[in-house]
Amino acid sequence: MSLLSQWNWTWPAIALAFLLGVIGSRWLFVKLGFGQKQAVNKEYFKGLNFLLNEEPDKAIEVFIKALEVDSETVELHLALGGLFRRKGQVDRATRIHQNLIARPSLTDDQRMQAIHELANDYYKAGWLDRAENLFSELKDSAAYRVLAVEGLVRIYQQEKEWQKAIDVLRLLKRGERQNVNKQVAHYYCELAELSIGIGDYQIARQHLRNARSEFPSIARSLLLRGDLRSAEGDHAGARDLWLTLADLHPNFAELIVEKMIGSFNFSGNSNGLKNYLLNVAVVPKSADSFKVWQTSLERILGQSAALDHVLDKTNNVGMSSPLADYLNAALVENKLSGDRSAALLKKMLSRAKSEKIEYTCVGCGFDTKAMYWFCPNCGQWESFR
Repeated sequence: MSLLSQWNWTWPAIALAFLLGVIGSRWLFVKLGFGQKQAVNKEYFKGLNFLLNEEPDKAIEVFIKALEVDSETVELHLALGGLFRRKGQVDRATRIHQNLIARPSLTDDQRMQAIHELANDYYKAGWLDRAENLFSELKDSAAYRVLAVEGLVRIYQQEKEWQKAIDVLRLLKRGERQNVNKQVAHYYCELAELSIGIGDYQIARQHLRNARSEFPSIARSLLLRGDLRSAEGDHAGARDLWLTLADLHPNFAELIVEKMIGSFNFSGNSNGLKNYLLNVAVVPKSADSFKVWQTSLERILGQSAALDHVLDKTNNVGMSSPLADYLNAALVENKLSGDRSAALLKKMLSRAKSEKIEYTCVGCGFDTKAMYWFCPNCGQWESFR
């Protein structure tokens, strides 16, 4: 490894950017005629030297001291604090932003900007109560309302405070409420799911109405309306809603497989179950749902016919992890003919080359083995396929 590749360029880059910013701000200040030409405060050079020597704590102390006698570089300190936070050094970012807020000479806009930066520091550090308090200070400001609402929504979503998230999004003006309807609809679905779980069906029904009002085509509402019908004892009505979901939103059809099987079994409708199993177009990707599906197939068709049916399905649905495990067991136990064994082995070897990814977010490409309604990477709802 060369000396150049061993050198950590992060701090020299920060130091250079900070120095150019200081010099640039002074040059502009002079060119605009707001004062006499001044030398750059020697304290900044001392701080830059600490940065170059990778002693950021000493650098911060120097910059804070320089700030006490120089109010022209507030923006530069905000930028430096942001750099520390992006590097994961939240404690250092916090110290800079706290010192800025403590300065009585800040303008209102500078103070709000420093509060917003400090709120982001607290959020990244996991101090959600402190972050919430600071974002709440900014939510009535026209300039910072959208940023404050976004910060509060992140907190409430992380804490699963769905009603609070809905309420704070209502603070946005009509022109600011772009692309949040689906988000709000999912929050109502979260509330409906909780209400169904505790048997409060009337409230759940209202939440689902609200969800459809916000975003009429939301797939999750159909799923939960089926759950609600099932919980109330209307199993045929529940199956109708689940099948409607599968027809309108094929990407989510696998979510109803286990529910449909359980409903047919509960109703004692073996003919309906057999017809469903033979005609359902998808194979569940989750291990638990796949096991229920496979066991039901074997009970209805017998092991040999069920295995043939599963093999036929692989041509249409591809090879998921639970499906690969099931077919691997069939190979090991010599349950397949020679031709089918060779073809299956080829498919499984191809599958082994991949990362066994089951779902991908269409918004950002984030891959996962589990199905989520919410993408933790880009923040989109109902985006996994």
